[in-house]
Amino acid sequence: MSVDRSRAPVKAGLQAAHQISTADAVLMLFTFVSGLLLDRTLELPAQTAGSVLVWAVMLRALHRAEGDLRIIIIACLAWSSLGEVIGSLIWGLYKYRLYNIPMFVPPGHVLMLLMALYVAQRMRVIVLVGAPATAAVYAMYAGFSGSDTFSLAITPLLFVALVLGRNRAVYAATFLLAIALELYGTSLGNWRWELHAPGLEISMANPPLCIGALYCLRDALAGRSVGWLRTLRHAVREPDVIAPPAALSARSA
Repeated sequence: MSVDRSRAPVKAGLQAAHQISTADAVLMLFTFVSGLLLDRTLELPAQTAGSVLVWAVMLRALHRAEGDLRIIIIACLAWSSLGEVIGSLIWGLYKYRLYNIPMFVPPGHVLMLLMALYVAQRMRVIVLVGAPATAAVYAMYAGFSGSDTFSLAITPLLFVALVLGRNRAVYAATFLLAIALELYGTSLGNWRWELHAPGLEISMANPPLCIGALYCLRDALAGRSVGWLRTLRHAVREPDVIAPPAALSARSA
């Protein structure tokens, strides 16, 4: 008996780590380290030109991607761009060195997600233990010291992802990678977090160490976009099984 795969339930998610090789991961890591190091001294025209490298690496990954990973890359690019506009330009949680959103940032989010997929597959136990342990210890410190109440407020998002999410290791890897990225970028002066979250007036460190919990939201939206797109495609392709009124009247006659 044949099975109509187009109607079978689909588990959308971040399950394409096998497409990312060690060479790919090394290239992405080199792009982050060298790109941010170079960007700290560039003015706007040179910064835009320097973004070409990040876009080239991301487009290479998009070209080589197969199946759901291609959708995830595009979705991550879109969701992270929206998140940057809200977080930096509208809410004002942080500011980039030139008070803009550098062109390399949205594709940089994509590369970070791809690195999380790679790390999650190869260091599953380490990240699943390391992420919640780090979050819990720092959240307690932030709560008692009052130095980073923002981290304390968003940490539950990570634990929700780790308890309810299908891709727990990916979320855990993203959380830990976000810590490394934020510490590196803020130490170089590429961006700076405000002392208090605008509108909430709660304290923030530079960076809020548990900000990776919000990066997990980015991952979840990118992964769920696969399922949403398939649902939309099935709805568009679904044949009209209800006869139009004209046809019904013709049959009754």
